Amino acid sequence: MKSLYLTLFTYLFSIYALAQKPTNNDSLLGKSYDDLIEKINQLKNDSVKRLVYIDSYIRKAKKENNNEELIIGYRNKLPHYSHNISLKYTDSILQLSINLNDDIIIGIAYIDKATVYFRAKNYEESLKNYLMADKYINEENDPYTQYKIKYGIANLKTYLGNHEEALNLFTECKNYYEKQEGYNNKQGYLHSLCSMGRNNFRLGNYDECTKINQLGLEQSNDKKLKTIHIYFLQSEGINQFGKKNYQKSIEYLKNSLPGVIKNKDFVNVAVNYFYIAKSNFSLGNKEEALSNLQKVDSILVEHHYANLELRETYEIFINYYKEKGDLENQLLYTNRLLDADKILEKNYKELISTIHKEYDTAELVASKNNLEKTLKRNTVISYIIYSLGGIIILIISYLLVANYKKQKRYKQKYEELIAKAEEREKQPEQAIQATKINTDELDINKDIVLKILKGLETFEKKEDYLAIGLTQSALAEELDTNTTYLSKVINHYKGKNFNSYLNELRVNHAVSLLKNSPTHRRYTIKALAEELGFSNPRSFSDAFFSQTGIKPSYFIKQIEKEPDLLMSA
Repeated sequence: MKSLYLTLFTYLFSIYALAQKPTNNDSLLGKSYDDLIEKINQLKNDSVKRLVYIDSYIRKAKKENNNEELIIGYRNKLPHYSHNISLKYTDSILQLSINLNDDIIIGIAYIDKATVYFRAKNYEESLKNYLMADKYINEENDPYTQYKIKYGIANLKTYLGNHEEALNLFTECKNYYEKQEGYNNKQGYLHSLCSMGRNNFRLGNYDECTKINQLGLEQSNDKKLKTIHIYFLQSEGINQFGKKNYQKSIEYLKNSLPGVIKNKDFVNVAVNYFYIAKSNFSLGNKEEALSNLQKVDSILVEHHYANLELRETYEIFINYYKEKGDLENQLLYTNRLLDADKILEKNYKELISTIHKEYDTAELVASKNNLEKTLKRNTVISYIIYSLGGIIILIISYLLVANYKKQKRYKQKYEELIAKAEEREKQPEQAIQATKINTDELDINKDIVLKILKGLETFEKKEDYLAIGLTQSALAEELDTNTTYLSKVINHYKGKNFNSYLNELRVNHAVSLLKNSPTHRRYTIKALAEELGFSNPRSFSDAFFSQTGIKPSYFIKQIEKEPDLLMSA
């Protein structure tokens, strides 16, 4: 037992000493930036020691007020932290870069942000930052970084399923990096080559994919390149599935899986399990296949992620449980598929419009400008082009501002709606008092008015207004009165006609229901309309919009975005 304590103490003391080293060891500050960066690059597999040198690099840059070196120090920290912390570092890098007023440095800072967003699977923000980088960097002032931008855009095109376009961009990147020297260019070449293989697989070019993967495995057979080596193994495993060599596919994928897991690359971990599952299904190993598909599902749910490739997971589950007659699991995975489609719909709608309108159009404009320079077109044509561009920018700006105002208005109405709902829930029910009933203007006996009001109170408490096909005549009969009296009482005491009164009750009920019940938020608009007593989805949406100023679909999406607000209410 003493031996165990001694070992534990020695281990903890060594960690403590190592943790203190970055702050107490000033000897590293005397080293040159080149010496420090060389050591940082050598320690890629030892993050603790590497951070000691990175922190010394940053301290040295701050002490010497050297912003260019400080940017390099912060940039080396990015792989060591979570996405949120890394984004804070990229904000600092960008601000320092702007202060230096150098287009290339600013462009690279935007690439840093784009890369962090891409790893966080925030593709919309990633694209925005790649496009910003593209404005500062071109093949004339920094070809290496320009191809990094092309590589990033190609990744986004792959996510969107535009494999032919992505393959062309990755091929351009591969051809460029292949001709250059140095470690970074070698990495760029191998990553581009691996991505070419993936896109060839998705285009059905299985032999070409194998050829690329074999070349990649040969050229990445080095300790320094073991990370990309793993992805060539994975790529060939996926490709062997396409070739219907299912056992080979499983072997390649299982060999690559530990490395992908170690790299904390949850998307590719899910991809491994997905193709292992599909290969096992093809071999008749259904239990093994289902086990791997459940791992895929767990990853997608945990990270709230979806892509076109992994979406098939839920289709396989649904078909499997449909054959089994298992309605419960069929419903479970149908809901998962709907959730995945919502994620895809959001990401694809935003990305497709931006990537085609801003990036592809930007490339065409760049080509046009080069032709104009080459052919020395006259200033009249240039003036027309710039004028049209200005008009287009004004139109786009107007639309963006209008949309921003609209969203702001909707958000305000949403918040008002939530506040009113909470106020209604807190207010106690007040019984109707006969002494407060004033019937002078109605020309109806006071006892009859009181009876109708009491009846309406019961009608509201019992939520009878949710009945489908409810009419004023039916309610009058239920309250043992006539439609004339009922209409007058509702108009006088509720301040609205029968239909408006009925719709208000139903919409208020809908707001409370959606606010407090996650289950009802998963209903379709049609299903909600039926539950609330409306004859069709259109009449429900119209009534909801008329009373609240927003559509029920927007209300549901906003609630889903802000669960903390509701939980604290």
